[in-house]
Amino acid sequence: MRSPSALLSLALAAVATFRAGEARSQPGGRPAGEPAGTEAAPASGAAPAEPSASGAAPDEPPAPVVPVGPGAAPAGIEVIVEGNRAPPGSVSLSRRDVRELPGALGDPYRAIEIQPGVTSIASGMPYYYIRGAPPGNIGYFFNGIQVPLLFHVGAGPSVIPAAMVQRVEMHLGPTPADIGRLAGAAIEAESAPPSDVWRGEGSLRFVDLGGVVEGPMDRDTHVLVGGHYAAGAALTSALVPSVDVGYADYQGRMTYRLGPEERFTVFAFGAYDYLASIGKEDGAEVTDVLLDSDFHRLDLRYDRDDAASGARVRSALTLGLDRSRGVGVESAEAWKLNARMSLARPVLGGRALLRLGVDAAVDRYEVTPHPSASDGEPGGASTEDDTPAEGTAQLDESFPELFRSRLDLALGAWADALLVLDERSTLTPGVRVDHYTSLGKSALAVDPRIVGRFGIGDHVRLIPAFGIASQLPGLAPLPALQIGGIPGGLQRSLQSSFGVEVDVGPVNASATVFRQATFGLSDPIGTGRGTNLSTERFLTRSLGDTYGLELGARGALRRDMFFVASYTLSRSTRTRGKSTIPSAYDRTHVAHLALLYDLGAGWRAGIRHVFYTGFPADEAAPGRSPREHPDRIAPFYRLDVRLSKRWALGARSYLGLVFDVQNATLAKEVFDVSCDDGGCTPRKIGPVTMPGIAIEGGF
Repeated sequence: MRSPSALLSLALAAVATFRAGEARSQPGGRPAGEPAGTEAAPASGAAPAEPSASGAAPDEPPAPVVPVGPGAAPAGIEVIVEGNRAPPGSVSLSRRDVRELPGALGDPYRAIEIQPGVTSIASGMPYYYIRGAPPGNIGYFFNGIQVPLLFHVGAGPSVIPAAMVQRVEMHLGPTPADIGRLAGAAIEAESAPPSDVWRGEGSLRFVDLGGVVEGPMDRDTHVLVGGHYAAGAALTSALVPSVDVGYADYQGRMTYRLGPEERFTVFAFGAYDYLASIGKEDGAEVTDVLLDSDFHRLDLRYDRDDAASGARVRSALTLGLDRSRGVGVESAEAWKLNARMSLARPVLGGRALLRLGVDAAVDRYEVTPHPSASDGEPGGASTEDDTPAEGTAQLDESFPELFRSRLDLALGAWADALLVLDERSTLTPGVRVDHYTSLGKSALAVDPRIVGRFGIGDHVRLIPAFGIASQLPGLAPLPALQIGGIPGGLQRSLQSSFGVEVDVGPVNASATVFRQATFGLSDPIGTGRGTNLSTERFLTRSLGDTYGLELGARGALRRDMFFVASYTLSRSTRTRGKSTIPSAYDRTHVAHLALLYDLGAGWRAGIRHVFYTGFPADEAAPGRSPREHPDRIAPFYRLDVRLSKRWALGARSYLGLVFDVQNATLAKEVFDVSCDDGGCTPRKIGPVTMPGIAIEGGF
């Protein structure tokens, strides 16, 4: 078994090669209880939102740009500043905000990395530390359904096609009360409401193809089917014999209108991923599986909107199956059953929106441990930096202890109230209660939270937030691999922030100071670098403390130019006993700047600059403790570019060509360090670049 740093390097290299040559406003979603006046209008200077031919919300993909006559005004970049549509303290990105973002490769989930407070574990890897919370404490949701793995083969495309995503919301903390069992941030995506006309989108890339088609079967029935397949996986393996990779996903949805105010939805989706390295040991070919997993979800949902009272009721039942194979265990399966009910109702004459709900989750784990290394099983391909036999033996010992066959139960109840203080100000107090049971152990969490938005005049808003969030001990986000038995108790996070938002003409700017302390933090990759894979590493708890300043701005510089900028100044530490050290992924400065241009005649272009300072150059080893003030690796710079062209084929049809390059300057990055008594030596990878050439079409 390779060390975590080696796995990271191989995943980066595999995805770079694999991609080479290729280019909550839904009914029943985040409540529409925000008072009038809290939603930002389109930035002046930006083109107004245009409804689609189906009459759907303006977040639907815009119609193709039709070339204008010589004397006509340019079409402009259609971007809406929608940060205020999310709950206070959260960020909302519409599809228009992210579809042209350079380096995001058209993936709405990837676009969150440009937001303040977000730090990638490595360039191109869509796994994040958000306000110091590790990837295992970040939750990903689609249409209210939690998914275990968001990106194919670690750093590939999203398991949810971009064509299905209407909006992405990032809750940095505290999260809304209906989102629970997370001690970190939550990232939600919502699909667009069912289309009243047949529509579709598809893309053909160098190694994969996918698309989505939806429309009405009759007046009351709407269907959607979609999928994504790595058609070029065999070509990738031929180009890089040391890597074997493949992935696929599927989506299907049927919405039936039971009446003017009632809907029933059946939604099924899932994904499969495989990533392995192939090497030689004693002259024989050895396959080291890094990721072999799949997950499936079937969601049955009933929604009722009472026009007379304004009440909204939702009942949902989700069946799921998560599976992982060959990574630390022979196999792991998790059969899932999740039930939830919620009610939202205006009270006090419409001056408040009361929301409450209950949910229950039952997870049945079936785990088959790996055969012991002493039984003669190969330990995997070796490298000069790894000790595979030792690593495999440690995992063979630790994983059966961490991941056991069992039945887990979690029960939750929550309530909050959006109080309208005046036309510019709201206050949202809430509380969530969860009870956990696993391997005969139980734990109770009572998590209050309160968030405000106070308008000062028409252009300034103050946003204070405070809350407590709890979670089971975590690991990397891998299907069916959840630590059992609640060892060490729950993680408990104290989250606080104070933000200011200002509208200056067409520009929206924000500044937020925050502090997030997590007691009993479970962070095996951030507490200390090193190749030790024993049980102790995965069960080590610490006090995680992160504080800092987040700055952000976005808006139209002129009608044909839009910009997005962010900067985060932060410090993230881990404390065990009397020793306090910086997090292994602590980066003092993180900055992004993106410029998007409308060149006219259907051409659009963008450029994006990414900068962050280095992480601590230190590594834990037997007899060698991490230092409190280690040196730092060199800063990293990256430049992304994007160029696209769309041709209108009709009133609603289009054909497009996209050229998108992440790391166009071919910058190398230090992804790890190797330390001994003489000091630490940086270990570089790359240049990892992800060029993307895609043909897109839609109707």
